[in-house]
Amino acid sequence: MKKLLCAAILAAIMGIAGTAIADDAAATPYIVMESQLGVQDFIGLVPEGIRLDGHSSGVITEGLLAGATTTGIDYMVYRHDGVGVLHVRGFAVHPDGVTVAMTLEGFLGEPMPGMLEAMLDPEFQPPDVDIPAHGAAWFQTMAPQYAFLNHTVFGCTGTVNLVEGVARITCTSLAP
Repeated sequence: MKKLLCAAILAAIMGIAGTAIADDAAATPYIVMESQLGVQDFIGLVPEGIRLDGHSSGVITEGLLAGATTTGIDYMVYRHDGVGVLHVRGFAVHPDGVTVAMTLEGFLGEPMPGMLEAMLDPEFQPPDVDIPAHGAAWFQTMAPQYAFLNHTVFGCTGTVNLVEGVARITCTSLAP
């Protein structure tokens, strides 16, 4: 019984500390990232559209974990209706040694009818524009000072420029 009571008290203390940090953070963009797009593995046609696995690396430039380096893979699908669906899995490593796993789900731009057919053309050149991106992100870490990340969802907006090979994303806590 003592072990159960101690565990409950410890969980409550950890929950209070995590909530206090998360309450303060909701009004501020926590994470601003800039990533360089690397190798784009063209998987090809799948039932949902065209699949690309895009590798990236970058840095968190502002907010929570500023200075951390990032690495990720976007398992992207351009659907038949021209919508780009993002599914990014990655991690960040802060100079102090903290590691954080990241998942981002979302959409790339507005529907771009004809994009699927255009991408199949061997002469295809992506447009040199900043394509809007939006979605949600989840983070996981063992670092006690960032424990609130394990139970907070973030709304993300930004742009991707395929010619420049740069993604710029800002994620803000959606915690009340």
